[in-house]
Amino acid sequence: MDLKPFHLPCVIFALAVAGAVVLSGCEGDRGPAGPAGPGLAESEVTYLGGNGGPCRHCHARIVGTVANCKHTDAFADLGVADRANLYCVQCHTTGFDSEVQFGDTLIEPGAYGPDTYGYDDYVGVPTAEAAERRAMLAGVQCESCHGPLGPAFNDHSPRLTLATGIEGDTSVSLCAPCHRSQLEEWLDSGHGTVSGIDLAAFNEEFGHSPCFSCHTSEGFVKNQDPAFATREFDEYNFIGCPTCHDPHAGEADGGNIYQIRTLSPVEVVYAPGYTPGDPGIPRMEGYDTGQLCARCHHGRRDAANVAGQIERGTQHFGPHGSPQMDTYIGAGCYEIPDYDYDRVAAHQGIINACVYCHMVREVEEGGTLQDHAFHTFEPDVGNCEPCHSLTDFNFHNIQTIVAEKMDEIASLLGYADTEAFFQEGTGWDSRAPGVQVWQREVAYAMVFVHADGSRGVHNPEYVIDLLDNAIDYAERNLGLAGR
Repeated sequence: MDLKPFHLPCVIFALAVAGAVVLSGCEGDRGPAGPAGPGLAESEVTYLGGNGGPCRHCHARIVGTVANCKHTDAFADLGVADRANLYCVQCHTTGFDSEVQFGDTLIEPGAYGPDTYGYDDYVGVPTAEAAERRAMLAGVQCESCHGPLGPAFNDHSPRLTLATGIEGDTSVSLCAPCHRSQLEEWLDSGHGTVSGIDLAAFNEEFGHSPCFSCHTSEGFVKNQDPAFATREFDEYNFIGCPTCHDPHAGEADGGNIYQIRTLSPVEVVYAPGYTPGDPGIPRMEGYDTGQLCARCHHGRRDAANVAGQIERGTQHFGPHGSPQMDTYIGAGCYEIPDYDYDRVAAHQGIINACVYCHMVREVEEGGTLQDHAFHTFEPDVGNCEPCHSLTDFNFHNIQTIVAEKMDEIASLLGYADTEAFFQEGTGWDSRAPGVQVWQREVAYAMVFVHADGSRGVHNPEYVIDLLDNAIDYAERNLGLAGR
C-alpha cells in the first residue's frame, strides 16, 4: 500500500512524544507559586523556529538533547546543490507544506500549502526579513513534529502520538512525511502486518500487562523510559517507529547515532540456579543496536514456569514464541540433565548481531556504496559475505540437518513428522492423557527450536545439541538406545 504524500518535515523516527511534553515540565526545584503572569503574547507567525528556543522555558532538558540529534543540522549538512533542490529542502527544514517534485527549483503558485509562515514561504524572497526567517526555520525542529507554536502560543495543542498504523491510504505516524520509504518497508514487516488487525481487537488482546510491554508501542516505551513509567494511555498502538527510536535522545547525551531507545544488556529469563542480576547469569551484552531486538525477542519463561511445564504440561507449552536471543547466546531452553551443550557459535562475533543480518544492506547512494537499514527486517544472504558466499541460508546443510532431526523427534513422540507435531488441533498437547514427563523434556527442545524460526542459523552448535540430546534421551526411554 502506498502512503499518501504529506509534505511537512518530520523528525526521523519521530516519537511525537505523547506525554513527554507534559511530563517533563520545568526542571529544577520549585519555590512557592507566585502571582499569575500575563501569559505569552501572540506572535505574528505560526512557525516560530529558533531550534526549540520558545519551548525551552518548560522543556529545557529535551530541547538540549534534541540539539545533539542529526535533525538539528539537517539543513546545514546538505550540500550546496541540495540546498537549491526543493525536493531535498522540504524535509530538511521546518514548516514546509508546499508540494514539490524532484528537481523543482521553484514552487508553482498553485502548489503552496495553506500555511504562510513555513520555510517554503520564504524561498526565493530577496529580503533581509525572509533570510532571517529561513535561518530561523532551517533544520528539523520541534515544530516539525509537534506542529506550529503560533500565533497563539498558549493555545498551542501539540501533535502527539506513538502510533505508526495506517488509516486508509495515510500513515498516522509523524515520521511518514519524510520517511516514506522506511514506512513502506515497515508495512511489509512482521511488525507492520499486524496493523491490519482492528485496533479495538488489538487493544483487547494486548493492551494489558504484561503483554503490552512488548506488543504495543506505548507499553514498550513505558517499560523503557522512566518519564512514561506512570503514564496511562487510553489506547495502545502497534509496534512502530517511536517504539524503537527516541527522537529526543541526542548521541552526545548518552544516546546513539540511530537514536535507539536502549542498548542495555538483556538477561535470560530461564536461568536455573541464578537470580536476576547475578554476575554469571547468561545475558546478551555488547551487541550495540542488536540489544534493542533482544528486549522482546527472548523466551520469557522463568525456572518455576518451565518446571511446571515439564511436570504437568500447559496450554502454552515451551518458551514464549520469540526466543531468538536465547538461541543466539546458547541458553534459555530447558536442558535435559546429564547432557552437554555447546553454547558458543561463530555468529556471536557479529557486532550488531540482529541488525547486521536482518536490516543492513549495501545500496548505491550518491555514486558510492553505503550501508542502508531496511525496515522489512528480512535477512538477506548477501549479508553472509565476506565470510560465506551463499544463495540461501542452508550453509553446510544446517537447516536440512535441523529439519531431519526435528522429524526424528516428532516420530519418537508418535507423530509422522514436524508438520504433524505442530498441526493445530491434532498436534502436540503437553496436557494430553498419558503424556509422560520424559516426553515433555524431549518436546521442549522441539518447540524451542521451532519458535526460534532460524532452523539452526542463529546458533548451529546449541540447536544441534538440543536436538541430538533430545533424540538420545527419547531413545533411552523407549528402550531404543544402541540400535
